[in-house]
Order: sequence, then C-alpha cells, then structure tokens
Amino acid sequence: MNSLKDIPSVFVVIPNKNGLRHLKYSLESLSKTVYSNYHLVLVDDRSDDDSIRFVTSNYPTVHVINNQRSKGFAGAVNSGILYAVDTGADYIAVCNNDIKVLPEWIDLVVDVFKKKEKIGLVGFTEVLKEKGDLFYAWDIKSEVKYKEVCGLPGCLYICPTEAFRTVGLYDEVYFMYGEDNDFFSRLRKSGYSLIQTNIPVWHYGEGSSESHKFSATWLAYRNALRFAIKNETPFKIIRVVLSLLHQGCNPFLPSKKNDPNYKRLRRYNIGINFVLILGSCLWNTINIFSTLRARNNATTELKKSFQEK
Repeated sequence: MNSLKDIPSVFVVIPNKNGLRHLKYSLESLSKTVYSNYHLVLVDDRSDDDSIRFVTSNYPTVHVINNQRSKGFAGAVNSGILYAVDTGADYIAVCNNDIKVLPEWIDLVVDVFKKKEKIGLVGFTEVLKEKGDLFYAWDIKSEVKYKEVCGLPGCLYICPTEAFRTVGLYDEVYFMYGEDNDFFSRLRKSGYSLIQTNIPVWHYGEGSSESHKFSATWLAYRNALRFAIKNETPFKIIRVVLSLLHQGCNPFLPSKKNDPNYKRLRRYNIGINFVLILGSCLWNTINIFSTLRARNNATTELKKSFQEK
C-alpha cells in the first residue's frame, strides 16, 4: 500500500462571498471525497453572513483564509492558489461554492492526467440544478471519456501546480466573470491542452453573485469585452460587441431561462442592457492602455516560457 506522501496532494480552493446557504450542501458533498490526500481551502472574501462561523464549527479540517479586503472571485482564487503552492500542492482544484461532486471525482481526474502529457487542466461536465437527475444517475462504473476543448465551464476543474507556475495567476482586474476564460486562453497559448471529461458536477449557478446581481450583469458585459481586447484580434473584438448587443438587446432572442449566461445578460430590459453595454465600451476605452499592457505582458511571459523549454 502506498503511503500518503506517495499520493499526489490535491488542494481544493473554494472562493466564498456570503454563500452560507450554498456551503451547507457543497461542503457536505466535498467532504465525502474518497481521495486520500486532498485538502479543502475556503477563501472568504469579506462575507458578512455566518459563512466562517459555519465552516469552522462544522468542518474544522477546512483551512479558512480571510481576505483583509474584498478581492472578488479572481482575487479570492489567487489567495487560495498561493496558499496551496506554498503548502506543496501537486494539483489545485478551483471550484465554485455552489456545486456537488461525486465522491470519486478526484480519483477519476488524476487518472486522466496519467494518460496524456502537457495537460493544463481537466474539467467536468456541468449539470445545472434544473437537470439534477443526470448528476445523480451517473454510474461510477461508467467509462470516463474525455476530449480536448478550447474552453469549458469554470465551476470546477483541476490543474497541475506547474501550470500556474508557467502562466501565472488569475487576472484580478476581471474581479468576477471572465477570469477563468482568460486563464484558459493563456494555458492554451503556452502549449497546454484543456481536457473536458464526462464526469458530472452539479452546479446551482450564480450562487456566488446572488447578493449583487446588478454588478454581476455589469461585470459580465464589461469583462467579455475586456477579454476580447486582451486576447483576440480586432475583428473578433467587433464580433464580441455585436454578440453582446444581440444577447442583451435583441427582442426576438429565444428565452433560455436555465442558462446562467442568458440569465446574467438578460436580467434587465433592453434599455438597461443597452446602457450597460455602452458603459462597458466606455470603461474599456478609458482603460484600453492598461489592458493592452496586460496583453503585451502576457505575450512576453509566454515567449519566456517557450525559450526556457
């Protein structure tokens, strides 16, 4: 039998902001994980509910990090990643505070890393709460299937620690929404593959932003455009603007009430959505030079990583 030190350590980073009602079921689910060398790390982003008291009282083995100032989802994840790296993590899982997992979720994914080289992350198949039966019906004896993708849901994934050392942490300017896509883009540009499996993860959806829905919608619009400016060609930037107008202002757009992205972008009426999109364009125009510097710095770092290999 292998000793614990021979089994790769997995640190599970859970950012939280006033998510008490979601932590009650997500931590219960995560605590049933059967992998023998995992550690739960809750990063609390200045919650004013009883999240911390609940966690320390009911899950004393969970390591709690209290951010001294509100850093948003991206900053909270970074705090957890830095702790995990300093503590010697082999793999780091990033997950929302509103998910449920299978007890074997880590074992199944660690096996995937063994089958292919240069994997930047392994993700799961998101099952929204409205279709929860698909999650509960999954048989652990089912064949684990996986495929290389360009992007995937960011509610739960596992990265080798080395990937963070290569491409860096989340870009905290995003604050919330878009930071995961930015990280995924940097992984792919540095030669890593993104793998999505058929292993399900139950996801409530928007559990991290229920208490600040307006700012969530604003950030979703603002950050979609910032991501394009930082990572895409001028032609694709224009396409993103047109896509946002289509999603936010097209009166004939079919309703997708169970789609979290649709709910964020269509939360308000067409007039308010248009103002938010206009404001996003203005914000990104004002901050264009800092975004372009971030784009150039990311490119420079990637060139360095290639030269070192």
